[in-house]
Formats: sequence, structure tokens, C-alpha cells
Amino acid sequence: MRGGGFIAMCLRRRDLVLMGDRVAGLALVLAVVAGLAGPAWAQGTEATTQEGPRMALVIGNASYGSEELPNAENDAESIAATLETLGFDVTLVIDATQAKFLGALTTFSRKTVERGASAVLVYYAGHGVQLGGKNYLIPVDASIQDVDGLVNQSLHFDALLETIDSSDAFKMVFLDACQNNPFQNRIEHFKAGLAPPPDVSGFLIGFATQPGKVAFDGAGNNSPYATALLSHLRAPGQEVLSVMAAVNKHVRKDTGGAQVPYVQFSVKPEFFFKPGPEEEEDIEGRLWQLSARQQDPQLIGLYLQRYPEGRFVEEAEALLAETGAAATALPSAEPVQLASLEDEIWTNALDSRNRSLLEYYIERFPDGENVSQAKKLVTQMASDNPDNMTSAELCRQFATHPNDATVIYQGVSLSRLSRNASAAINACEKAAANHPDNPHYKALLARAYAADGDTDRSVALYKEASQADNTRALVSLGLLHELGQGVAKDPAKARALFEKAYANQSADGAINLAVSLYSGTGGERDVERAISLLEFASADGAARATFNLGVFAKEGLYKTPEEAVGLFEKAAEQGYAEGAIAAAAIYDEGFHTDKSPEKASGLLLSALTADSGETLAKITAEARSWSSATIEEVQSRMKTAGYYDGDLDGLPGPRFNRGLELWRLYGGTPVKSSAG
Repeated sequence: MRGGGFIAMCLRRRDLVLMGDRVAGLALVLAVVAGLAGPAWAQGTEATTQEGPRMALVIGNASYGSEELPNAENDAESIAATLETLGFDVTLVIDATQAKFLGALTTFSRKTVERGASAVLVYYAGHGVQLGGKNYLIPVDASIQDVDGLVNQSLHFDALLETIDSSDAFKMVFLDACQNNPFQNRIEHFKAGLAPPPDVSGFLIGFATQPGKVAFDGAGNNSPYATALLSHLRAPGQEVLSVMAAVNKHVRKDTGGAQVPYVQFSVKPEFFFKPGPEEEEDIEGRLWQLSARQQDPQLIGLYLQRYPEGRFVEEAEALLAETGAAATALPSAEPVQLASLEDEIWTNALDSRNRSLLEYYIERFPDGENVSQAKKLVTQMASDNPDNMTSAELCRQFATHPNDATVIYQGVSLSRLSRNASAAINACEKAAANHPDNPHYKALLARAYAADGDTDRSVALYKEASQADNTRALVSLGLLHELGQGVAKDPAKARALFEKAYANQSADGAINLAVSLYSGTGGERDVERAISLLEFASADGAARATFNLGVFAKEGLYKTPEEAVGLFEKAAEQGYAEGAIAAAAIYDEGFHTDKSPEKASGLLLSALTADSGETLAKITAEARSWSSATIEEVQSRMKTAGYYDGDLDGLPGPRFNRGLELWRLYGGTPVKSSAG
């Protein structure tokens, strides 16, 4: 297949975490699995959207007399502010006494009926306990010494549901109420975590973690669950279950699989927090293109601060260079109009939870439409200044694995971590000591020691964290046993560790296990199960697992060759450039599908911004392997964008290559002058 020689079918082993920390494998390259854990899919009608206001009641109980829940107040304030940006009419209550809690709930319920609300949302952060399979939310003035005190002084969760059930709106309740049980050691029969409600008819209920489990406080100002909600509620065109799947994956990455959110509902909902067309969620690409078009040193610096190993670092550094050919060789594009600039910076700051970018917005647009809301939000976001970060935040900033990246913590390569190993070790040691119940900090500390070359310490910490089922530690320890680095070489032990990581919903575990099963290392060969593991990872957005399914399909080992192109396109949508190139090659040649230069060209151009320039180099080097029809279609698209002024002749050359470079820099944004 021309333009697609990389589709060779072979399973390649990943580099070990201590050797390079990168994934490679069959074409199997790791990502992290997610699947919506625990939803009760019920047969029934879909809940449809209606006209009418969207209303929310947000409660944060933090001050329980001698005990403080450090994040509950900020969680509530952050959720409230974000819901306001999504058009919700929000009632915010901080430190609700029993009377205040009941009064706010009753008033809120009445208003939802009077105003004909189309969507009703209740978010609660604070203490919650279960007793006899029932859940109770604890007001801040409760003085509970026994079971009767609990029943009389708290709010029965079933009563909350009953109170707001009078509305015909689509109803959602989110409980971030499981950090700990303050009565578990004092009063008999109390259990950890919350229990699932027996009847959720008409509701979607999200729990911070699975029934009977305990959630964590978080690294900074927000809990893992609140952080995940804040990071994904604003995803455009995403139906609520897709949002909750993203929240699930985010929390599991953030906690090493120790905390798994749970969703329960009675009908399949059809609700969008941010209605409108679904957009590609490339926050990094949006910020880069905005920075490049404006050529604003401050914006470019903010890009580098958030994405120190981003896809456009080389270009960003060239733009910031004071002298040299690199700075002048980069062409400029039409700057964004001021009104659009304000909106784009505001939107990107919200979607990326980027405090520094929000501060830039306030400074640049002191009279902006959203400045009052920006000033409120900026106090709730984690600081981007290392001097103001907690040890837990610094540990995550320094040591998060790229496969565990979230909106806020991008993940770092082992080589970059090695350059900051001392600071990472210091931060992670403090974080592990301050959060002994969260094994993920031990796993991060282990990775920091690995980067520093201290294999013995790294192995010991990975073992400790893996005993607590931390998925990052399980996968890393499995890789160590697979290669015999720091531990005895034991492929069977490696497979068992990957199996355990997969059992805890780790895509890294699933993909490594798939490699082991496909190749037969560590036990019997089982291609059928290897494929099912790739399906599991692919369903959660693991692009390279999807790509490998496409390879299997192309070779006739999975589904049919006709389905290969769809799998490659899905991998491209999940952000994997090679998926786009593979699909383009199929459309270019008409492999088990109709030839389509239009689709091939669109895929080629989309792949240009998906990596750090490798795809650009590949396309330019192998341009003559593509059909003239596809090259001509690429030329036409680049000409429309102002990137190409040559003939539409289907022949590559310097102008064609320059057009590809400009497309990578600016996407579809026209440049100031014709490219030559």
C-alpha cells in the first residue's frame, strides 16, 4: 500500500519504564483504559431535552466544628462557577446547617417547578455516610453520637431525591461525599463510602467512587472527582454519559485506579451540558494556533508553560528567539480579531483549567464581558507557579506518566523527569508522607527514582504501590519483570501483573497483556483474547489500541478488511496521526473501499497537527507515493487557505511542502500573504 508501509503487521515490544518509558508494541502502544464503571443501564425511553431554564443547587460543607474538609468549599464554588458558564441558574450554599440544607433544598425544588426547569442538577461536597444500605448527608451543625443522632440530624439521601422529584426536568445528582466516614470508628454498623440508592427512577446519579469505597481529597484545591467534572463538563456536543465516561477515566488516571466513579440511572439520558456540534477536543492545538497567529510572546510563554513537551515546542521556541534565522523563518498568519480573541482566550482558559491564561484574560481585557466571572474563577484554580503549589501538585507536575495525562497534568517523559529528578523526589516523598492512604504518590515517587537511576528504590516503591493495586505500579513492575531489570526476569510474573492491572481497568495493563497473549510470552498464546483486550482499550479512547485493531482487520485477523479504514479513522479521531495516514492510504488506493481523494486529503492534512512534526516529515519525504488525485486535492485545500500558490497539477515539490508546513502551524487559518 503506497503511503502506508508503516502498516506492517508485527507486535513490537514497549520500551521499559526504566529505559525510556515509551510504549511501542505490536503497533501496541499504551494508553489508559476507561469504561463507564457501574452504570445501571435500564430498558426504557430516552430522557429528552426540553425548553426552560437549567437550574442547579450546589452545596459545599467544609466546616464541621473541629474538623475541616479542606476541598469541599472550593469544590462547590468551582462547580457553581463552571455551571454558570454553561447557562445554569445556580444556588450556592456553603456550610449548610440542617435547617439551611432543608430550606435551600425545598426552595430550590419549588422554583424548578414554578419556572418549568428543563434540567435540574444538585451537587454535594461534604460528609456522607451509609447505614443499613441508606445514605445520609451530614450538615455542618450535626453532633452525632449514635444511630438516632444520625437519623435525626442529617439529610436522608432518599428524601433529597423525593424533594426534587416534583420537577419534570431531566434531573442529575452528583455526590462528592465519600472522602472518609467520621463515625466509622465510633459508632457500630457504619460502613465506609456510600451505598447505591435502591430506586433512581427519573434520575442520573453520579458518585465520586464506587459503593463502599472511599474517595480522595486531591492534590490541590479540588477533589479528583470535582477536578474531573470541572475538566469535562464544558466538552462541546458531548451527551452526559460521554461526559461521565471522560470523568471516570480522568479520576482513574489521577488516582492510579484507586478511585472509580460510579453512575446510576433509570433511563438513557439525552442531555448536553454544552449543546452544539461536537468539536475536536484539542486544547493544546487551539492554544498553540492562537499564540502563533497573535505572535504574542506572553501567550507563547503560556503555551510552553502548560505544554513543556508539547507538539509545537520547537516552533514556540523559534518564535520566542530574539535572534537567528529560526525566528524570522516562521511566517505569520492573520491575527485574531479582538472580539474573537477575547472569546477564544476565555474559552481555552476554562476548558484547560489554566489559571495563568485566565490571569492573562483579566489583564488583556479588563472590561471584558466575562471579567467578573474570570476574577472569581481564578481564585479557585490551581496555581501554575511552582512556588505556590502543594507537594502533591508538584509531584504530579513532575512525575505523571504521559499515559496518565489529564487536562491539568500533562505527563512528562522519563528523560525530562530525569532532568528534574531531585525536585520530583523531594515533592513526591512529601506527598507520599502527607497522603499515606493514596498509593499513587508512591508510584510517582518510584518513577522519579527510576528517572534518577535508583532502580532498587524504584522497585521497592513499585512493589509497595502494586500491593495496593495501583495500576501504574502494576504495569511498571510487570515491565521490569518482563525485561529482568532490577528484578528477576519472569514473563509469567509480568503477565500476572498486567492481568491484575487490567482487572483494575487499566488500558496499559490490557495492552501489555494483549502483547503477552499475542506473542505467547509468559504463558499460552491467545490471539482471540488479545484482540478482546485491544477492544477494551479502544472503547476507552486508547488510539493506538484502535490502530492495532485496524492492522488486524487489514490483515484479515479481526472482523473484515472492509472495516479497517473505519478503525483507522477512529484512531485518527482519538488523536493518533498514524491512524489518519493509514486511513488516507486506504482511500488513496481504494483498498476494500471506493477511492476518495477528498477523504484521503482531509485525513492527511488533519494528521499534520497531531504530533511534533514527524508526520510532516513523513508526508513530504514520501509525497510521490500518493496518487496525483490525492496530491491535487491537498493542493486545492491549501490554496483555499492561502498556503499554496502553485499549479493544481498533482505534483509535489517545494511549494507543496511549504504549504504543508503552514497547515501544520495554523490549521485552516489563512496566512497574511500568499505562500511561495
